Amino acid sequence: MSIIKHLSLLFILFFMVACFSTDEQTKKEIIVPDKISILFVTQPHCPSCDKLEKTMQLQKPKALLDKYFVINKFYYGEKFPDGLIPPNGTPTVYFLGADNEVLVEPMVGEKTEEALMEFLEDALYEFKNTYHIDLIEKYKETNESTTTQLTTTA
Repeated sequence: MSIIKHLSLLFILFFMVACFSTDEQTKKEIIVPDKISILFVTQPHCPSCDKLEKTMQLQKPKALLDKYFVINKFYYGEKFPDGLIPPNGTPTVYFLGADNEVLVEPMVGEKTEEALMEFLEDALYEFKNTYHIDLIEKYKETNESTTTQLTTTA
């Protein structure tokens, strides 16, 4: 009779420990990137790709792209990163956060400056909501501290 009580007590203790263990062992630490990754899917002799690249060089989009984004070109037909839905055509632009997590829907086709700005702003907004980091504020603070350091040392 006492063996059954001990086994029952042991089982209950084991069950309680298993139920109350933390998920820290199973959670993977997410490393949040400093900038949003852009995966620009293109191909040779693609007029729409060329037009989109020209639009990306206009003053407003270029200012955002230079500060908050890293552009990686990827040629249509190359092995595509795991976890992403392959594109149907070019140009297709993916906005990615940590571990190639898609922040907003892929941008397909050439865009006007206004449409491109909307995608860029949406990506910044989703990055802020997903990782609780406002890249605009982060880089504003970095630039202010750099400016302060330069003026005090000059």
